[in-house]
Amino acid sequence: MAEDEATKKKKSADEDQSEESSGGKRKLILIILGAVLLLGIGIGAGLFAGKMMADDPEAAESTVAEEDEEEESDRKKKDDRHNIYITVGKLLAAVEHEGSTRYIQAEVDLVGYEKTVMDDAQHNVPALRNRLLLLFASQKFDEVRTIAGRERLRVESLKAVNDVLELDPKGDRVEDVYFTAFVIQ
Repeated sequence: MAEDEATKKKKSADEDQSEESSGGKRKLILIILGAVLLLGIGIGAGLFAGKMMADDPEAAESTVAEEDEEEESDRKKKDDRHNIYITVGKLLAAVEHEGSTRYIQAEVDLVGYEKTVMDDAQHNVPALRNRLLLLFASQKFDEVRTIAGRERLRVESLKAVNDVLELDPKGDRVEDVYFTAFVIQ
């Protein structure tokens, strides 16, 4: 009798486990069916919308035309943004330092994106060289010895170049100045 009760308890526990297991399996099956149903609805809606656009030639043409205009606009922006470089050349400026003369020598290049601006810069290289030489000669030797001082000089050089060319800093302008060589002694 004790065996019968133990067997009954064991069978009861097995039945409880199988019910819990089958409940978990049911939940998993329902989740999978729900996901498949949602996927089917999404695919059907996409096919329906595609068919509607194919049936409406004006909508299809306007969509294609808009895409072509965007691509052409992007291509035009990229084409317009070609770097144009102008070499100003080597500059050598004497600066006063603790009662002696020191020198700053730099090779300067300009970069811009507008052909008309860069053609104007090429035409005015002598005026640009003059202005940059005056700017270099006005520097303090101890300041241009540091990287921060050289960067400040580069930014001031860009402003000076755009001032000589009478260009608006927010409009078409020379975009940057590069020191391709920089020696102080």
